[in-house]
Amino acid sequence: MRAGTDAPSAAYLILDDPKRRNALSDTLLDELMESLGRAADDPDVRVIVLTSSHERVFSSGGNLDAFADTRPTIAKYAGLKRFPDIFRALTSIDKPVICAANGDVLAGALGIALACDLVIAKESVRLGCPEVNVGAFPFMISALIFRATGRLIANDLMMTGRLISATEAAAAGLVNRVVPDAEFDDAVRAWVATIAEKSPLLLGLGKKALAATRDLPLDAALDYLQAQLALAFTTDDLAEGVRAFKERRPPVWRNV
Repeated sequence: MRAGTDAPSAAYLILDDPKRRNALSDTLLDELMESLGRAADDPDVRVIVLTSSHERVFSSGGNLDAFADTRPTIAKYAGLKRFPDIFRALTSIDKPVICAANGDVLAGALGIALACDLVIAKESVRLGCPEVNVGAFPFMISALIFRATGRLIANDLMMTGRLISATEAAAAGLVNRVVPDAEFDDAVRAWVATIAEKSPLLLGLGKKALAATRDLPLDAALDYLQAQLALAFTTDDLAEGVRAFKERRPPVWRNV
């Protein structure tokens, strides 16, 4: 795992174990969690981008060695907590997280991608849940897949283990944007720049609201969102945004 910047306002977190196709080992997951924490705490970072150093693979998913783990069951169960911890962290960070899928997104890595706020993929990328092909099942990521696409599509992916193209994934709601490989880096930078222009405070409040209301009944969700909108009205950034729009100038966010 390594970190980098491509713009002052963006933190690039790069899966960097190419010899093992960025398999999600305990070490890599721990490093990812630490990197997410640092990016979340950095006041200069407005957007977090998760990507890969491998030319063809974003991540091959869970480390296959873990399936043959001979440790006591209680120890293996404790180790599995890393995946839900990562998923929850990606959802709860009050900054937009983009998955820049520059290679195949497989198995547990698909869960990580779907826990991000936005997913952009190269045209050549494939996505899927091949766990069933080696006698396993994508238990942990099924909750994320079902929240991103329809039940029948989710069942198809998880029960057949087939890989789908980025274009098919976009049609299924698993990917936001698919771009030609040669245009990928520029497209990611443009997306980052667009998001970084927004109020970090309001984006954070909005992301929190989306996560909090995703599984609520409609009436409860509307009550929560009404309270969040009232809170937004108290911020200087909302007032500044309206002033800037009327004065036809870029807003100057104060994050308060």
